[in-house]
Amino acid sequence: MPAGRFVLLDVALAEHGELDLPPDVAHQVRDVLRATPGAIIQLLDGRGGVYPAEVLTLDRRRVVVHLGTKRTEQAEFPCRVVLCQGMLKPAQFEWVLQKATELGVAAIQPLLTERAVAAAEMTGEARQRRWQRILAEAVEQCGGDRLPILGPPRPLMHALAQLPPKSIALFPWEDAETAPLRATLAEAIAAAGELPSVAEIHLFIGPAGGFSAGEAALARRHGALLVTLGTRILRAETAALVAATLTLDTLGALDGAPRRNDASR
Repeated sequence: MPAGRFVLLDVALAEHGELDLPPDVAHQVRDVLRATPGAIIQLLDGRGGVYPAEVLTLDRRRVVVHLGTKRTEQAEFPCRVVLCQGMLKPAQFEWVLQKATELGVAAIQPLLTERAVAAAEMTGEARQRRWQRILAEAVEQCGGDRLPILGPPRPLMHALAQLPPKSIALFPWEDAETAPLRATLAEAIAAAGELPSVAEIHLFIGPAGGFSAGEAALARRHGALLVTLGTRILRAETAALVAATLTLDTLGALDGAPRRNDASR
């Protein structure tokens, strides 16, 4: 892909047409990216489409671009990774949202658990909008082309009871001493008949303080595989990123060279 700045839009995009950018996006292109007429930016539709766009008009009132041919250079991986994260304090949870998006998880499901932070202000509309902005900015920064799906907070028992068919659920827990995540996942994939037979992998990560023994037993009853992330006790946000990285690497989703993003330089 030609060098350019990545910008995510929440509007319909059409090839070979002109687009008057929404005010917030125009501000980003003009004042943050400091684009000039003739500059090429890469517009992302959040669903896998990438549109090179030339800046035609740029002033304090509006920014108009001309869209080129749509590309889908990053094919959707056949197996989706869903991060089910126990609620944390705002700063830690938002860090997980950002880094999980950069890694390439397909969806993030906040969990309400026995030890989770569940303050009312963390489940309101304002907080949801902030979370969506964090996801969008992370997609733009890393040059991804799909916006992760972010679900509303839900109880752990519901997430376990409604696991979809053809999925594998991994449940890192400090007392699962003899089941490393990577080896357990590889064995589960082989038993299922390789990746085309596995549609989703759900990673259940506890909040600060981890999952209780009762929650681990509940997970086991619903078919989740209890695994370990090693000999060290990790902070919840660290465990989330370690588990996601190990899972994506085992799937081969981290292979290949990244696209260049001038905006991060």
